[in-house]
Amino acid sequence: MKTEKITIAKVKPGMVLTEDVYNTVDQLVLSAGTVLSDHSITRLKFYSIREVTVSYEVKKRPPRQKKEPEKFVSYTEFVKKSDDFKNFSNAYTSSLNSVEDRMRAFAATGKDLDTEALLNNVADVYSTVASHGQLFDMLMCIRDLDDITFVHGLNVAIICTVFAQWLGFNRKDSDILILSGLLHDIGKLSVPENILKKKGALTEDEFNIIKGHSKAGYDLLKGINIDSRIPLAALQHHERSDGSGYPDGLMASHINEYAKIVAIADVYDAMTAARSYRGPICPLEVLNIFENDGLSKYDPKYLLTFMEHVISTYLNQYVLLSNGQIGEIVMVNKHSPARPIVRLLNSECIDLSTERDINIVGIV
Repeated sequence: MKTEKITIAKVKPGMVLTEDVYNTVDQLVLSAGTVLSDHSITRLKFYSIREVTVSYEVKKRPPRQKKEPEKFVSYTEFVKKSDDFKNFSNAYTSSLNSVEDRMRAFAATGKDLDTEALLNNVADVYSTVASHGQLFDMLMCIRDLDDITFVHGLNVAIICTVFAQWLGFNRKDSDILILSGLLHDIGKLSVPENILKKKGALTEDEFNIIKGHSKAGYDLLKGINIDSRIPLAALQHHERSDGSGYPDGLMASHINEYAKIVAIADVYDAMTAARSYRGPICPLEVLNIFENDGLSKYDPKYLLTFMEHVISTYLNQYVLLSNGQIGEIVMVNKHSPARPIVRLLNSECIDLSTERDINIVGIV
């Protein structure tokens, strides 16, 4: 057996944790001796654990055998080749450039933001899609853009656009939520690029600098003529209902409602995007994490609404299960939205709400 500290990107099922793993507020995530599975690895990713110490058996590699490459077009590749995606991508790139220019100029000068223009930038992208299902497909495929501030902010704003509709918001409140999503990470403009884009584990000091972006964003936004919920979303989008968040460790009743909503969109987009220390996580796998670990951290009335509507956009979509089988999502379970009923290729149906050891791990 070999024991070493490795990054999450290198962790494989079957490895055994040799040390307890804690999150940033010293809560136990997994204990030493845990045999890692797909589910427990995803749990580590959910808590942004960057490195773990594991033991594993070193196996001798068999000689590599030549074989013809399989001609398989993934669902993502299929979407990317469509005219709809080209239209979406063109509108997205144009709006992204405009958003970045406006936000950088604001951060440099402190002058009032043209919020109407920013809302139009988001609307220009949203107007290119025909349905919420298509929108989430497009966001899943726009991941080639290497940016964790402006791309992420635009994605969260677009998600907040549909989130507001699911919550029945009026136009004014919808606009405030969209701007809250777009500007929630503006404080990251004060974080050095070498820290934001560092590959590998952050030091404690570097992580504290990144955590400072919440207060920095609030300080930038609170002094301009803008709805007070927008700077509060920047300040509190990393707070969690159980008090485990930052910067102030607030409990649910003290967290602004818009910050609670933005937090869900923020985490969903961040988890489904690649990061320097891990690859992207399947959207349906993220919903499963939300269901297992998120109901104490996020407001259930917002989280359950989000989960139920997002999973509904994947109805009739073919997915890969953790047992290697492929099936079609045919029904959403009201009380367990992240674990739908899947009809396999042999017509057998699996209810994932009762088959708890089987998870959706990919979209095909």
